[in-house]
Amino acid sequence: MYVRRPRDLGLLIRERRLLLGWSQRDLAMRSGVGRQWLVDLEKGKAAAPLHLLIQTLDALGLVIRIFDDTPARLPMSRLVDSGPEAGPGAARDRIVRWRPRVTAPFDVPARQIAAGQAEPRHRAQDQGAGLTYEPTDFESLGETITKDKLYQPEYRAVIERMVTHVIRSEGPVFDELVARRIARVHGLARATGKLLQITRDVTDPVFARSSEDNRSIVWPGADSQKLVPFRDASKEVRDHPDVPLVELASLAASFLAAGHTISKTAELMSRRMGLKRMAENTRSRFEAAAELARSLGADQ
Repeated sequence: MYVRRPRDLGLLIRERRLLLGWSQRDLAMRSGVGRQWLVDLEKGKAAAPLHLLIQTLDALGLVIRIFDDTPARLPMSRLVDSGPEAGPGAARDRIVRWRPRVTAPFDVPARQIAAGQAEPRHRAQDQGAGLTYEPTDFESLGETITKDKLYQPEYRAVIERMVTHVIRSEGPVFDELVARRIARVHGLARATGKLLQITRDVTDPVFARSSEDNRSIVWPGADSQKLVPFRDASKEVRDHPDVPLVELASLAASFLAAGHTISKTAELMSRRMGLKRMAENTRSRFEAAAELARSLGADQ
């Protein structure tokens, strides 16, 4: 979602806290801030010191990512007449009016998407439906990428910093996706088994791990969670097999809350993920996500 006002950030923090099942006191203790300060922050009232805000977001597993939104908000100029007062025969004044794009936190009501009345968008740049998943930007690390040194021991420190960057940017994330990110930034089409092992070896042990069907998930903090918010993305950025079940369950919860069955929820998830048809193993996984959401009461 876009954060343009303090109340937007407060809403995001509150929704994340509730999804994690934490009270305001719980989050305040985890973040090292005062409860009343947190109450004001969630209401959009606090003049938040940056270090306290970052501590709070970090406790929630969130990071700040800043980008230039000006081109998107000011996409075009429009030429309009100066109006009838110009009079017959008068030269028309050309006035340039900027029309900022209107971006609401939820520009398509969730109930319409859940009911199948509106086709949910599935693009990396569309944040109207909630959080957005974006691949790691390695440029901010300032590292020199050297493909020829990828497997050399002296290059391990560089890979370690890259791996940490991916986990903090994209976690929770399957560790093979971390390896693929490292491979692609080095110009490789895929991650070899050797590279996957290297990325596992250099992963900071402070990061928690969980498993799903013999696949390892790395978390951006010291604790794993039962559920995390669903992050929208295009199939090119992150396809559905690379979305952890604990994240898919959050998506399923929105459809279950609208009264849909487990089977119908799987179908709506398939549509949301941009699939033209749903394979049987994909249906089973989506239904498992719905069952997980229901068992945790996330659909209430």
